[in-house]
This record gives sequence, C-alpha cells and structure tokens, in this order.
Amino acid sequence: MSAQDEHYIRAVTELGDTARVVVTQDIYSRTGLKLVASGVAITSDLYQRLVQHLLLQPLDMSLSMENAVDAEMLWRDTQDLIQKNSRVAKMVAVLDKGYSLRKLLAAIQLPGPLTFKLTVAREKFPEIYQHSLVILVISVYVARCEGMRLEEEEYLAVAALFHDIGLLHIDPALLDPAHRMSNEERRHLYAHPLSAYLLLREFPALPRAIADAVLEHHERMDGRGYPRGLPGDKISRYGQILAIAETSAKPFAPGASAGRWRELEVMLKLNFKQYGNGLLGYLSTLWDDDGETVVTTDSDEIMAKVKKLAELFQEFERHAETARGNELYDFAQARLANLMRELLDAGLDPHDPDGLMQCLGSDPECADEYAPLLKEAIWQFKAIVLDVSRHWPEAVRPKDGDYVWLETIESLLSAT
Repeated sequence: MSAQDEHYIRAVTELGDTARVVVTQDIYSRTGLKLVASGVAITSDLYQRLVQHLLLQPLDMSLSMENAVDAEMLWRDTQDLIQKNSRVAKMVAVLDKGYSLRKLLAAIQLPGPLTFKLTVAREKFPEIYQHSLVILVISVYVARCEGMRLEEEEYLAVAALFHDIGLLHIDPALLDPAHRMSNEERRHLYAHPLSAYLLLREFPALPRAIADAVLEHHERMDGRGYPRGLPGDKISRYGQILAIAETSAKPFAPGASAGRWRELEVMLKLNFKQYGNGLLGYLSTLWDDDGETVVTTDSDEIMAKVKKLAELFQEFERHAETARGNELYDFAQARLANLMRELLDAGLDPHDPDGLMQCLGSDPECADEYAPLLKEAIWQFKAIVLDVSRHWPEAVRPKDGDYVWLETIESLLSAT
C-alpha cells in the first residue's frame, strides 16, 4: 500500500466514525482477497485491514454515504463565502446578471465516486474544500468575462472543485504552514495535479478538457510551472484560467486580511508574464478602497527583508566564478537575472539596500508600498531555488558539481 493511499484511507475510515459510510460493492485486494463485503458500514476499525492491501479499484468506487455533497450544498457553502468576503459577493453578483451561479451548480452532473470524494474533502479537509469553492467562483467569473459558453463554464466549475483533490492523498502534515518540507516531501506535493488528473481520467464521461485543466493549474506561460514545465502555447485556456484563479485566491478567502489584495497586485505585476493574456484585468476591476483598513508596516520587519534580499543576491553572485558552467547554477542564474530585471522595473534595487532603507526610514508611505514587493521578491527567490531542487534532486545531480552555493542559499532561506 502506498503512503499516499494510506492517508486517504485513514480519512475515509475516520469519516465513517461520524457519518454513515456504506460499502456498495465488495472491496477486493488485487490478489483477489475479499476485504469488506457489500453493505458493511465503514469505520476506523477497518483501517488496518484496508491499508495492508493494494485495492483492486479505488476505494471511492465502492462507497457511498448519506448527506453527500450536492448542488444545494455547494450553493449554501458558496453563500457562506459571499457573506464573509465582499469580492466573492461582487463576482457572484456579476454572474447573477446572466445565468446564475446557482443554476450552473445545479446543472453539474458528477459520477457517484467523485461526489463521494468531494464529500470527504468537505468533511475531513474543509480548507481544501473551501479553497476549491473560491477557485470555482473566480474561474466561472473569469470565464463569463471571457465570453465563454455555459458548457465551458461548467467544465471550469468541475475542474475547480477537483483541482486540489490530489492533496487528499498526501500526508496532512505537509499542508501545515508551519511544516518545513524536505525535498522528498515537496516532490509529493508537486505530484498533486497529476494525481487529480489521473483520478478524473477514470471517468470517460467527463470531458477530457476538465482533467487537462486540472493537470495544468500550476503551469505558467513562461514555462516555469509544474508538473511538466509547459510553454504558454501548450497550456489550454481552461488551464490558464484555473492557474490565475489559483494564484489569486487568497484575497477572496474568508477572513482575508486587508493587505492580501495589495500583495496580490504586486505579485501579479511582478509576474504578469506567467499568466494568460488578458486574464489579470478581469480581477483588477474588483478592487476598490471601500471598507479597507489601512495596513501598517513593521519597520524592523521591512528593514530585515531589505537586508535579507540583498544578502541572497550577494551570496549567489559571490559564487559566480567558481560555479559558472555548473548546470544547476546556470539555470538559477538565468531565472534570477529575470527576477532582478523585474525588481528593477518595479523600482527595487537589491544591490542598493542602504539607499532603500534610507527611503523606507524617512517615508512611512514608501514602506507600505515596498513591503509586499519585498515579500514577493524573497518568495520568488525561494521559488527559484526550489525549482533547482525539483529539476535536479540530489540523486541525479552531477557528482563533480560545486553545490556550496546552493547549500548556503538554502540555509539563508530557511531562516526567512
């Protein structure tokens, strides 16, 4: 039994302790051993029996439960989002001027096993489920702005609901923001679009475009995404929409802080080449200052970020003579050169920390302006270093390479 199935089986059997989960057809192992008979109620008592065997077919194919997610439940949960975030409310209001979101949700027909998996997400992984609803609203809103057909809006709605469903099969500890992932753990995380894609491909009645969009939701137009690193002309428009929705989701989540939208604006401006042509404008129209509280910037924190960003670039460049020609270093250097150009275009020079700190110290408004930019710059630097590890795991790195620079940079980033 793979570790990934182990975590999902635990979630399903624990769900059976609080809700009635019933076996609808006998569950067999791949060796032909009957593990659980039809009609039996699943509980955590069956966890060990199920986890010790490779199952003949996915567990969802053999289970059903009372009060499973349906269109009305999706709509009620979306209404809850509307109450908690004014920008979600704005998007739904735009949709309701035409074919309403409620009608769209009612039109979606899902196979029973997918309904079951969505219910597991709602009951055992509420943050993933709620995030998927946010992605659904954003994706359908962008599709409506694009002038897509209602059928295409439905495709995107289904893709949004299941885009992160692969996360149900990894160790929940990896999803804890406080957890520092190893490279091996990160590879499990990077695999979640493929896991969701393979799940959806189990159902031939679903249009292939839905699974493709799910597989592409972490791809980027400049080829810097995953899992396949596709160039922009190979990413479907559905995948592009799902990607911008995924990237933009945080300010639309319940309880999002006042600074989230500002951070999103900065991030999108800095990385606009990564996203589909014309898509960003649809979201920018949702912004206004009504009801926003002023975001105050901690001066010590922002000064620390200035120093950290300068230190990262300086440390990387310090190894240029000894590491140049190293495949990993050259890859990172090309990416960091692009980041440097983008930062300079935005008015931030990592090579002049003293000048920037003088400006920030004398002008509070300047500090508020640069705080999200510095945060995003350090995040982008970290993403580039993680990309190196993703492309070249330790096991496949050239044996004669000089990786002192990478170890030093990773150490600096671990302290951020």
